[in-house]
Amino acid sequence: MVFKDIFFPKICLSCGFLGSYLCLSCQRKLIKVSHDTCFYCRRRSFTGLTHPGCKRRLGVEGFLSVFHYNDVLKRSIKNIKYRLVKEALFELLTLIPPSFISKLAFFKNDKLYLQPIPLHNRREKERGFNQAELIAQFLSQYLPFPLIDGLIRTKDTASQSKLDARKERLANIRGAFVSRESAKVGGRQIILIDDVVTSGATVSQAAKVLKRSGATEVYVFTLAKG
Repeated sequence: MVFKDIFFPKICLSCGFLGSYLCLSCQRKLIKVSHDTCFYCRRRSFTGLTHPGCKRRLGVEGFLSVFHYNDVLKRSIKNIKYRLVKEALFELLTLIPPSFISKLAFFKNDKLYLQPIPLHNRREKERGFNQAELIAQFLSQYLPFPLIDGLIRTKDTASQSKLDARKERLANIRGAFVSRESAKVGGRQIILIDDVVTSGATVSQAAKVLKRSGATEVYVFTLAKG
């Protein structure tokens, strides 16, 4: 590890400071989500549960996120994805307060599973990892929920971050997922895992596919929300 740090030193993905992937100064600029909100109306909600009046038949039942998607996190996550810095994601995950993980334990249920949002095969091969899957694996170390591989990404969509209008994002992601029959999601409760949610188009589309395949409830957990 010493030799690796000498020849390939860690550089802050946000400001370029030498020594770590997210320096102490940038860590202090991360803004934790102070109160949970309904996925649809964005108003306060206990543990992020969807308000009764906001519920949709093929929608999500709850939404939890750790950080606000500010400039520091945008630069960091963008660099993790496009500079292929897998180790940096692990460093970022260690900054998740235990209290946020314990919120997920509130949903303790023997039918509940963690489902990372999948990447298209081509993109995952290029990147070498799926950040959502790594987040799910990290959470599974602290939670009694097994991982499930119930979704396949069949459409190699353009990056959602490069699309501004919500209509464009919805059109871009429509039809991007299909259910993996062998996963047997029927009768199960699913927590969808992703790195960031902004418009919510990606997780909404994934939730619809899971619900149509028989999932009884779908929740969402992300590292950041915009």
